[in-house]
Amino acid sequence: MKRIILLLLPLLFAYSQKMWGQVNFFDAHVSKYGELEQVLGEKWDKIDSLIVHGPINEADFTTMWKCSFEGKLTVLNLEYAQIENNKIPTRALFKVDRQVIDDPRAYQGVVYLPIRHLILPEGIQEIGDFAFSRMRLEQVNLPKSLRKLGRSCFSSCHWLSTDPLIIPDGITSIPPQCFINCQCFKKLVLPSTLKTIEGAAFYNTRVEEANFPEGLEYIKGLAFEGSDLKKAILPSTLKDLSEFTFSMCPKLQEIKIPEGVTKIPLGFASWCHLLEEVNIPKSVTVIEVDAFGSDVKLKPIDLPEGLKRIEQDALWYCAIDSIVFPASLEYLGGGSCANWKYIKKIYSLAPIPPYCAEDRANPGKGPFHGYTPNGIPLYVPIGSGEKYRQAFGWNYFTNIIETDKFPTGIMSPKMGNNELCKVYGKDNELIIEIPNLLSSPIHYSIYSTKGTMIEQGNLTKSYTLKMPSKGVYIVRVGNTTHKIFL
Repeated sequence: MKRIILLLLPLLFAYSQKMWGQVNFFDAHVSKYGELEQVLGEKWDKIDSLIVHGPINEADFTTMWKCSFEGKLTVLNLEYAQIENNKIPTRALFKVDRQVIDDPRAYQGVVYLPIRHLILPEGIQEIGDFAFSRMRLEQVNLPKSLRKLGRSCFSSCHWLSTDPLIIPDGITSIPPQCFINCQCFKKLVLPSTLKTIEGAAFYNTRVEEANFPEGLEYIKGLAFEGSDLKKAILPSTLKDLSEFTFSMCPKLQEIKIPEGVTKIPLGFASWCHLLEEVNIPKSVTVIEVDAFGSDVKLKPIDLPEGLKRIEQDALWYCAIDSIVFPASLEYLGGGSCANWKYIKKIYSLAPIPPYCAEDRANPGKGPFHGYTPNGIPLYVPIGSGEKYRQAFGWNYFTNIIETDKFPTGIMSPKMGNNELCKVYGKDNELIIEIPNLLSSPIHYSIYSTKGTMIEQGNLTKSYTLKMPSKGVYIVRVGNTTHKIFL
């Protein structure tokens, strides 16, 4: 329906203008490339609505640009034109040397070409770099024949309000800065053929809704930074993530990241103040600097076993109320867990405390500081409490508790699977049965469920210990942990 209205618009202009005897509508017929200026004659600066029939080339686009920049042209219909090589030329309607100037008409240092309505012909296959950059364009069609978009070809068309903006099937890449700073369309429809969205393609747009089709492999840096996107459900075909892809999206509430991604990159979704839901795939080993920094509503974060590093400021100022650091974690960057105002408890499954780096912005402080309370329970594996109390960063906490009762589905880590003994309870006795005499001693330790050590030592043969009372005990022998009921 919108297309029909758009096609009829010049006809309506023609009818009204003929009624009143005006000459600002023109139906131009050209027979060869470069002829448009001659056909328009002295009317070139009086026309505000133009339909072009016949072959046109770069010289003709320059004529059309002149009709708008120095004249009155605001509506351009090329539906019946045959464009040379089926390509809109590079900078077809953007002349940087004439438009980026100090001029009373300038907006932010640029004179925007006044063309508001543009109809492109079926048959074109490519739009050149910067072809329609910095226009007052409101409505445009993208023909089904289109196969390639040029870099920045619609950049800074602030008033572009074609909604939804439908990228035709056959397009495989949205180039860098293609629709950067387009402020007026809210729905984006991406084609099933799309493989790559290049850097800053939709930076600072008002896009609220977009599909990410299966088959899409790359979304490059800053692609949607500063946009109004509300949800990003990323396809399983995505091969990796890029820096600042969804940073500073004020309406973004949910991101779904596919399995196979190995890192959450620099500033990936930082400063998204409404972001509440995001998953960290099991394949992720690194969460990089400021990945989710200042996402002040982000609460549930499930960190996968296999995650090794959380870098500087990665989860700074999030709304996390509890978190489980997996046994695989090796490194916590400075400030990565700072200003967790709502945190109630922390679990760390690693028997050896993950290394805590100093916060570069706050010398002397580690991952935890600011509004992160230091009196909350920090639960650590049995036998590792003292290590955490002595470790920089972890020694921020004053309430470190040894336990084997980690959240549902999480097992207390074991050093290995080779069991050299059998551990069980009988009457009020705890028995460590070693079937074969060991060539070297094996260490054992026994704890209450409150983390209190009852006894420890080294064994080469079976051992029986009279326990003070019935209950549940945690027994570590060598590389295994046992829960014993008496």
